[in-house]
Amino acid sequence: MDMMLVINWTNALVVTLLGFSLVFCLLVLLVFVLKLFGVIMEPKKVRRDEPLDEVSNSKIAGGATEEEQAVIALALQMFYDDSCKEGGTLTLKAKPTAWNSKIYGINNLEK
Repeated sequence: MDMMLVINWTNALVVTLLGFSLVFCLLVLLVFVLKLFGVIMEPKKVRRDEPLDEVSNSKIAGGATEEEQAVIALALQMFYDDSCKEGGTLTLKAKPTAWNSKIYGINNLEK
């Protein structure tokens, strides 16, 4: 009981406040560092020379026009429709494996 009276409460309070303020300052610093990384890593906007209204024959991603993309999409659809003879059904056949075999169980006790 006498030990409780020996504690220097001013030193304990100073250490506690110093610890809380240090953690708070480091968290604020971390927020600023993360914001800085966000600004640095933000993708740059690319300026387009042509106006956005001309969409009919404009080049789209990959350098292909809309007509070329439509032809490619139609060719892929026809290719995959002709090669799919099962009509969209998927058949799974179970292959026996040894991972769940009873001979490898831990409950096999020799008597």
